[in-house]
Amino acid sequence: MLLQTLLLASTASATCLHGLSKFAKRAGEGEEGAVEVGKFGYTGLVGPFNWAALAPENEACKTGKQQSPINIEDGVIALATEKPVLDIPEQAVEFENLGTTIEVIANGTTKFAGSDFRLKQFHFHTPSEHRINEEYFPLEMHMVHEGVTDANSIAVISVLFQLSTGEPNPVVKGLQPHLQAIREPGTKTEIEGLPLESLVEHVQNVELFQYGGSLTTPPCAEGLTFLVTKEPLQIDVDTFNEMKSIVKFNSRYTQNVLGEENLIAVGNVAGTADQFSVEQPEAGEPIATNATANATATIAGQPTKGHTITVSEIQGTPTYVVGVVQKKAH
Repeated sequence: MLLQTLLLASTASATCLHGLSKFAKRAGEGEEGAVEVGKFGYTGLVGPFNWAALAPENEACKTGKQQSPINIEDGVIALATEKPVLDIPEQAVEFENLGTTIEVIANGTTKFAGSDFRLKQFHFHTPSEHRINEEYFPLEMHMVHEGVTDANSIAVISVLFQLSTGEPNPVVKGLQPHLQAIREPGTKTEIEGLPLESLVEHVQNVELFQYGGSLTTPPCAEGLTFLVTKEPLQIDVDTFNEMKSIVKFNSRYTQNVLGEENLIAVGNVAGTADQFSVEQPEAGEPIATNATANATATIAGQPTKGHTITVSEIQGTPTYVVGVVQKKAH
């Protein structure tokens, strides 16, 4: 979906790419200055399993193999070898409710990997979309950036938040008094002087996981750079509960291992002769998907007439047995 009209900072598109020129103005977007309420959701027929049916440009939601969010395994997903350099001054911002998330329109610049980026907005997901070593967090912020020289170059800095009884981060503390002003989808309010220095300091000082992924909302476009903080910021229980009551649930389910089959394609053949294979675990170990599985691989099920399985030398702890049946050539 290529650029047709330039999105103004005051006009909200209800995707992770709000304000970015890589994608056109969404159908049904309101007049200039209005806040568009999202046409997708997280439940039922408007939820992630059916996003591809909502618009033709959402095809990657069901076919892409570099989809986000993912479970980040420490030691498997690489740490960024350099730190982004952020310049986000304290400023007046616009705080909006897009129905699918709450979002802050802010200005700033970021240098990373030899490229310059403009901060366009940051928004929130609850619970977190990314997990680290299977652990999820109550809240995740996505700071969405557009390349200065290449508008199709998108970088997202993902900041995780953990519940704490201590002092909350100044950013969420600064947003809390304005949450009730945007309780209803389609509303917005101005905030004077939101303190962003602590956010900049955190991103520039903690370790960051880096990988190539996708938007976590329609159209699920791939080719983004994700930088995910290894350590979370703090949010207090009262602010989190108030934010959660407005945002509700807006977390896309964890996607497959990068490069492997889209989970919607996996689900389409589950329980059929074309289902994908699963490596059975040792006792007490989690199930892991087989990275070399393809659409003709199957999980061994109950033997049927004519099938023969020979088992020998079983002793000690129970053993999972996978039977392979070879069809004779006629």
